[in-house]
Amino acid sequence: MGSLLTYQLKPELKFSNGDPLTCADVQFTFDAIMSDLSGASTSGYNRIDSVDCPDDLTVEVNMSEVYAPYLRLFAYIIPRAAGDLAKLDTWEYNRNPIGTGPWIVKEWVAGDYIEFMPNPNYREAGKPYLDSVIVKILPSREVGIQLLGTGEISALWDITEADFPTLQSMEDKGVTYAGAQTGENELLLLNLANPKVDAPADATANPHPILADPKVREAIQLGINKQEIVDTLLYGNVNVGTTVVPNGVFACPQPPSEFNVDKASALLDEAGWVMGADGVREKDGAKLELKITTTSGNLLREQTQQVLVEMLKEIGVTLVIENVPSDVLFAGWDSNGMRKHGAFDILLYTTGPAIDPDNHLYSNYHSASIPTVDNEGSGSNYSRYNNADVDGWIDEAASITDVAQRQTLYCQVAEQINKDMPRLYLYERLLLTAYRDAVQNFRVSPGPSDFTWGSADWWLNQQ
Repeated sequence: MGSLLTYQLKPELKFSNGDPLTCADVQFTFDAIMSDLSGASTSGYNRIDSVDCPDDLTVEVNMSEVYAPYLRLFAYIIPRAAGDLAKLDTWEYNRNPIGTGPWIVKEWVAGDYIEFMPNPNYREAGKPYLDSVIVKILPSREVGIQLLGTGEISALWDITEADFPTLQSMEDKGVTYAGAQTGENELLLLNLANPKVDAPADATANPHPILADPKVREAIQLGINKQEIVDTLLYGNVNVGTTVVPNGVFACPQPPSEFNVDKASALLDEAGWVMGADGVREKDGAKLELKITTTSGNLLREQTQQVLVEMLKEIGVTLVIENVPSDVLFAGWDSNGMRKHGAFDILLYTTGPAIDPDNHLYSNYHSASIPTVDNEGSGSNYSRYNNADVDGWIDEAASITDVAQRQTLYCQVAEQINKDMPRLYLYERLLLTAYRDAVQNFRVSPGPSDFTWGSADWWLNQQ
């Protein structure tokens, strides 16, 4: 059964180049998202039959079926002036965007900084208050903390929970911080497919020689003392990871995984992995050896890796650390990204749902979101996880509007994911940003990772 969404655009809204924002720009945005060159998540948008414009300020979105999380659609609007959709990947707009927000790009020096200046056509008169904002790219979080302490920068995004003692010691230097739960987990993403096969669509036909076995995945989970990681590396400031949807309206609590070395060892015995004289298990002449990869230069993740190496050594599993720069780990399909093409064993990083979990669950756990040649790398199901029940529950939850029913379905998804273990949740992340107390009106976004949320209201107290 179809449905109709009607949006009324605010009158006299303008893009930063002076063009009015109209329904035609919303139509263009939809076409851009669905373009073969886009690479954006089409979750939800793939349920739209058409976008019609009765007039410039009225947008009618005709849905092929009810889409419960419709509020997440069209969170941004791309102006028609951006360019020809057939050349989307080479637009000047990609480096010099045109928007209706408070800032426009003044200068972008790749790998160094981006400087923003006020949008003269911003919808709120007199804002933003600041004359400019410079976002610097730093080599590490530790360098950022040093610069924050000396006042060379005013705010630092993505502080970790392990930095609490350092932040508290900097209070007399005029440094404070803001934080919020985001629904994200620091996790281990396990590749269920053979990493030597480029972007397989079916992990069953191309199984990982080690991780495709659910007994091995369960043994790895049993061999990790998550509470010890939280207590020793994070000073007990976060919760152990237990579920793909840890908080919010749709929260789906799940029991914490058990830490049991004996059970882990027994499972590996059952799976045919025999303990070798060197303490490493073997099967059919192959060692139980797996590469674990995260972003190089991230001290907390590197410490987490070292702890995991020692924990899993106890059950005869060898983890080999092979870290890469963040632009390599998170590279896209066309850049031969290791996640997109499946060229890894285990990845360590943070991800999770926003306020409504639909997009995250669809993009990360639905079989339609496995990046392949056929879909040109679309989707974030890097484990190449395929469970028909999970697919069905995610699809059904997006098609009903009753919150309780949707939560029930998402909890079925969470429970099944914990049984199948394509990802192992280590701990729940906090979104933390440190800033100098001269920065006024600084607030943390209610959703994950949006550092400049509310920046139109920032100002500096320079007394």
